[in-house]
Amino acid sequence: MVFDEPFSDSQCRANLHKWGLAQSPYCDCGQRQTMNHIVDSCPLTKFEGGLNLLHRADDDAVIWLESTSTAAVAK
Repeated sequence: MVFDEPFSDSQCRANLHKWGLAQSPYCDCGQRQTMNHIVDSCPLTKFEGGLNLLHRADDDAVIWLESTSTAAVAK
């Protein structure tokens, strides 16, 4: 799954690294951290149901967003 253009400049480690704001483009799981990776394939952050379900912002999506963003800020 590919994100739409507004997501292409999101603050994932791959972009932060490209902008000189992160030491590495890699996720804690060892793969390159892109927005697609965070949502669809990372064993540490994957949202079951993928982007389509996440866009519905049901209770599970909100909980996932809160826990994922809290973990990212703590780093």
